[in-house]
Amino acid sequence: MTTRESILSRLTKGVSGTDQELFSKDELNKFADFYRDKWDENTSEDVIAESFVDYWWDTDRACRRCSECGKLMREGYCVDMGVAYYCSEDCLHSDFTDEEWAEECESNDQSYYTEW
Repeated sequence: MTTRESILSRLTKGVSGTDQELFSKDELNKFADFYRDKWDENTSEDVIAESFVDYWWDTDRACRRCSECGKLMREGYCVDMGVAYYCSEDCLHSDFTDEEWAEECESNDQSYYTEW
């Protein structure tokens, strides 16, 4: 078993502090308490960050994680119904030019900018 503080510390590192920008201390503690007896000190930051997104998936607190920088986001670019997510134009442009993104959106109605 791991501590709440350890889980939240690894989450914050994995998402560059965006957990604390988007969620209250009570919400973060609720998440950590749910997983305390399931994880140990070897659980990676990525596993914790992805579990955080899954934990809130079907709630009014849903978020996604940027495929490029790893930050949590409540709005951004969605590629092909969730194959990838981008939190900003800078992250989007790591894989798409403006022209490629326009073509992607034109040819695939599952690629778009949205809020969750």
